[in-house]
Amino acid sequence: MPNQLAQSKRRQSLAEHAAVLAALSAIARREHTTVMALLREAARDVVRKRVAQPARAAELRAVITPLAPRMPPRFKTAAQLARFKRAQREFDQVVLDLQLATPQEVQASNSVVPMHQPVRLINFDQAHAASV
Repeated sequence: MPNQLAQSKRRQSLAEHAAVLAALSAIARREHTTVMALLREAARDVVRKRVAQPARAAELRAVITPLAPRMPPRFKTAAQLARFKRAQREFDQVVLDLQLATPQEVQASNSVVPMHQPVRLINFDQAHAASV
């Protein structure tokens, strides 16, 4: 009779996964968090390690960039604008957390005005002058 826990058997995987999940559950209880939070943390660590390699970083940027929130041609309500802005902030934060972009790159991608072009304010002094 073959060994039921041999490398080729599925039972070993299930036993291994059960042990890992039990350990994660114990860690989560001790740290007053959830197993899902620990899994998210581990997944982000894996991405950060891979991003350290320039070739992989470019590949991962190419995968993540299409997932960025797209601005609709017109916002119909203030709530729609707020939802878009929140989604954009969350996306930018995860890109920064995963070290897929620098803050300057995120700023450049979100800015209406290119960084090398100075911003000009027309009639600023007149609009904010104190009336006498």
